[in-house]
Amino acid sequence: MTFIDFVNDGFTWETVGETVLFKPLVWGILSLGLAAFAVRSLRRRARAAGIALSVGALDERQTHVLRPVSFSDGWQERVREELVASERAFLVVGNFREEIRFRWRPGWGDQSVRGVMSFDALSGDVVLDVRDGEGLLGVAGLGKGASFTAVCQIAGATGLVSGSARG
Repeated sequence: MTFIDFVNDGFTWETVGETVLFKPLVWGILSLGLAAFAVRSLRRRARAAGIALSVGALDERQTHVLRPVSFSDGWQERVREELVASERAFLVVGNFREEIRFRWRPGWGDQSVRGVMSFDALSGDVVLDVRDGEGLLGVAGLGKGASFTAVCQIAGATGLVSGSARG
């Protein structure tokens, strides 16, 4: 684009000022605004799900230890039923006693992340391992954060909270 501007308008100080200074400044401001929106969105999702937002939130793989909000008999079955009943979950397979493998749509499109939910009945822990593998657009279209978004959505849909936030 810069070269085309020079060819069309000629090499003038006005063209240099507009092309070399103004356009990168505008793109920089827009990029910072988009990044601020993405961080705010991730922070809001994490707070709603009771999961700590960390530096690794943009990683393609997210592994979190979660716990049910109410620890009572049959909590594993309730978590499984809520996961299967979610509109975002599909291809749910597994022995349903120890581990569930599934796909989860964190966005509005058809793209999804792979998830594995493992249960430890004695401790009440649920290990949620989510991996991005389809090049999702992620938070605000930045290409990052889809796995963390999915973890927050899964925790909210199944009634699980972070293992460190025991009540």
